[in-house]
Amino acid sequence: MKIGIIVGSQQKESQSAKVGEFLNSKLKEMSVETWTLDLGKTPLPIWDSNQTNENQTWSEFWGPIDSNLKSSEGFVVITPEYGGMASPAIKNFFLHAGLPQLGHKPGLLVSVSSGRGGAFPIHEMRASSYKNTKICYIPEQLIFRDVEHLINGGEPVSAEDSFIRERSVFALRILIAYSNSLSEIRESGVVYDPRFKNGMS
Repeated sequence: MKIGIIVGSQQKESQSAKVGEFLNSKLKEMSVETWTLDLGKTPLPIWDSNQTNENQTWSEFWGPIDSNLKSSEGFVVITPEYGGMASPAIKNFFLHAGLPQLGHKPGLLVSVSSGRGGAFPIHEMRASSYKNTKICYIPEQLIFRDVEHLINGGEPVSAEDSFIRERSVFALRILIAYSNSLSEIRESGVVYDPRFKNGMS
């Protein structure tokens, strides 16, 4: 099994990347193959409806990302909270990646906040990013609040640090179970009909 980790911060060095590395390490402890797309280190251009794979420069850039997304059976989607919103980078990602890459695959939403917030980006992502991509967000989610004081290596330094570490393992196990189950649904063929490739609104 392969799980893709999408880090939605626009900064080259970020707390979201720290969270991604932590979750990546936990998945590897569970013998899961992983792949990470850090949008701070590998920024995507602003989506343009005229972008096609006939553009060689774009094709060479997007091709490896496209391949890794398609071969992933589930996703961890991490977004920092910017002004109570999901990051522009993660929203832009969901315009580039669609049904062929994400469709009918489970996603674990993860929000990162430097303060006590973090809930609004989760609500935003659940409300808007699934319709045409048809990613299947699982009911579990993670919010890393006061993230600078969490998962900094070594033993937990607080009750909250212990809690989020344990909750993360719990959530990742659920993601893996959904990944196993949804692969059977995709393989059945019932989810594919060219007449209904977009979600209904």
